[in-house]
Parts: sequence; C-alpha cells; structure tokens
Amino acid sequence: MKIINAKTHSIFVPKFAPKKEDCWTILGANQSGMEDFFQLISGEIKTVEADLIDLPENPGIISFKTQQALYESEIEKDETDFLNKIDPGTPAKEFISDLERHSALIRSFGLASCLDKGYRQLSSGQSRKLLLLSQFTKNKSCLIIQSPFEGLDIQSCTELSKALHELHKQKILLILFVYNKEDIPAFSTHIGIMENYNLSVQGLKDEVMGNLPEKIWSNSKGFNVSARELTTKKESNLNALSLPELVYLNNGFAGYNGKNVFETLSLTIRQGDHTLVSGPNGSGKSTLLQIISGDHSACYRNDLRIFGVQRGSGESIWELKKDMGIVSSELHRNYYVPGTVLHCVISGYFDSIGIYQSYTPQQETEALKWLTRINLKDKAGTSFRDLPFSAQRKVLIARALIKLPKLLILDEPTQGIDGINRNAILDFLEEIAREKICTILYVSHREDEYRNFFIQHIKLG
Repeated sequence: MKIINAKTHSIFVPKFAPKKEDCWTILGANQSGMEDFFQLISGEIKTVEADLIDLPENPGIISFKTQQALYESEIEKDETDFLNKIDPGTPAKEFISDLERHSALIRSFGLASCLDKGYRQLSSGQSRKLLLLSQFTKNKSCLIIQSPFEGLDIQSCTELSKALHELHKQKILLILFVYNKEDIPAFSTHIGIMENYNLSVQGLKDEVMGNLPEKIWSNSKGFNVSARELTTKKESNLNALSLPELVYLNNGFAGYNGKNVFETLSLTIRQGDHTLVSGPNGSGKSTLLQIISGDHSACYRNDLRIFGVQRGSGESIWELKKDMGIVSSELHRNYYVPGTVLHCVISGYFDSIGIYQSYTPQQETEALKWLTRINLKDKAGTSFRDLPFSAQRKVLIARALIKLPKLLILDEPTQGIDGINRNAILDFLEEIAREKICTILYVSHREDEYRNFFIQHIKLG
C-alpha cells in the first residue's frame, strides 16, 4: 500500500506507505477525519486526487458499517413468516473458512458452542467476534479494522489481541483505527495521528507515543450540556412517580432453543438505584435489558414488575415505554429506516424507529436543543444513516434523554466514541444521578466506565 499527497473532499494524507510486516494503529478523535481516512484506504472513496494511490486488492475490512451491512443482509433473508417458526439466520459456522484448521482460534474467541446457532441468535459481542473471525480465516494479506476492541468483554479483548499479534507475526499487514490511547496494542509497530482531517504525525510507535501531540483531542466536541439545565422538567417528572420501585425481577431466566443464557436472577431497582451490569459476551446482559424494556418475549414468562405493574397482566408495553429511554446495539442496528437526524431525536417521544405521526413545534424545538447540546445541530437535516457511527451513537443518546424518562436504559452507549466524548457522557450521567433526574441502568465492558454513582453492580456469566 502506498499513498502520496492524497486529497478527498475532507482529508489530506501527505504520505502513507505501510509495509506488509507492519502493524499500524491510527489514533484520533471522532471528528478528526478518522472515518474518512478509514474509507479512503478501504477503497470506499472513489473520488481522490493523489500523486500516487496504490491500495491493497481485496483487503479484509471490519467496521461498524460492514457489521451493519451483514445484519441487514440477514434481516432480508429472514423467512420467519414462511416457516411458522423463528428463522435463526445463517449458521455461524458458515461465516468461517476451514473450521478444523482454525478450531483453536474459534475456541479462544469463545464461539465453539455458537457454531450451530443462527446469526440472529448471537449477542452483539458474539456477532462482532464472528465478523472478525470470518476475515481472519480468509487468508487476507491486509486487514483494516475499525475499533477492534469495541463491544468485546475483557477476556475477548485479550484473545483478540493475541490473534492479531499472531497475524502480525505471519506478516499480514494490520491497520487498526482506535479512538482511545488505551486501545493501542502493545505489538503495534507504527502509529499515525489524525487531527484536523490531516494525517499529521506518523512513525515508529515509541517515537510517536513519546511525543504525542497535546492537541490531538482539541477538536473533539464533547457532550455540551449540564444536567442542571434539565431540572425545570425534573420536578414534574419526579412528582408523577407513584411507586419507588421501577424494576422487580424474581428468579429471572431467559434463553434460546431451550438453553438458558441466565437463570435464577433476582433484581430490584428502586428510584435512584443506578445499576451497572457487566459480564462476558453472550452472558445475557442485552437479553436482560430487552426483558425489562419488553422487547423480549421472556418478559411474559418471568415474575416481573415494571413501574409496579406485573408483566402479563394485560398492560400496554407502550404505556410502560413512555417512561423509558433506551440506547442499545439492537436499537442502533434496527435504526436503518430513512429519516433525518432531527427526526431520529424526535422519535424518542414516540418510542418508534422513524416518525409516523405528527409532532409539535415544541417537540421539534426540544430536539434541536438536544442536537445543540451534542454539537450536531448543523446535521439536523442530514440522513441519520449518513452520519459516522460515533455521531449516530450520540444522536441515539439524545433520543433516549429527550423525554427525561424515569428509567434510562443504556447498553454500551459509548461504543465507537473517543475518550473526550466518552468521559463527557459519563460525567453528564453522573450529574443526572446527582440531580435525581433519571434512574440509570447501564451495561458496560469497560472498567474505566465503572463510576461511583452506580449503587449496585450486577455481574452475569
């Protein structure tokens, strides 16, 4: 691969010439040009002015976009309506080349027991690991990976790092894009720094890290809002609470095809009991949140109360969801309908994916305020799907918060978000907890997100 003086509509790359024995890590903030550089070397950008551009043929590309494309492809092939039973999707083993040869790698990723499962039966973390494996096992000479460690539990991150190191030793060119310094693998040989839409610094890892530019995060726009701005609505919201108990689950269980992912789980969340949920990929974290939100059929088979209402007693899930704000990988994957960024935020009022009813001028005004708070007001009329993954995530957080719900359910909300924005979001949530605006139910793999405002910590798996 060699790029010299390449210019697109948004970025400039003076020179980039990695060798096959290299492992490059590209580091930058969300709004530094990282997404554009990834698209350039992946071959997605076709209009490029350059003195020389020589990209690898048929590289292995792993990104949030390719993961979403795979998910949507599986949705299109869903034959549940014709089978009279749930179609689980393409078996996981069909995504992996030469199963026997790569059995050790499959086991190290914790997917040996998942090979006969359909793609749609996998957790978001498992589906990401499967995407990684599918490219690792196809004898690619170059792998280009966006945020390789996002969505993976600690053990999986360790195993992925080992697998990448092994590929590096086999002289497979690795180019990894990360938004946090902590995600730079120890075996990286070279570092490139994206800032101001320019590949401004590059070189051997030790040399670059020893002189890391202080301004690298200077253009990263954080979550520009104080929870105190919301307190005028907080009082009316809290006065409407008739019961302090928000969630009660007794001996809870859930699973697929007769096999439980968790069982005998008891959980009580009262107003102000900000709760952290952690555990390995596939341990049922997202399933637990789906049961609470009513998006999993097991909610009717469990001894479960939401806001004091027993599930399965004829209650309307839409009435319950009025008091929930939700951000999850599942919601993000399913939000592929046409619509603007503004409409995405407004849809939080209606708990819908897309807008299917009229909304008030006041609701539009509030949505624009939230877009200002997350520094995306200038993207209000842009298609939600045209935003980078990290910006989409911030929009979904605004969508969840716009109605100041009693229960704020966040399933790894900071995926793909750089350190400045990650900490800004967590600081804001800490303010929400302190100001008693919402009760937070939060899933995370990252230990640097385990804040002191969490009252209880549920560990699954």
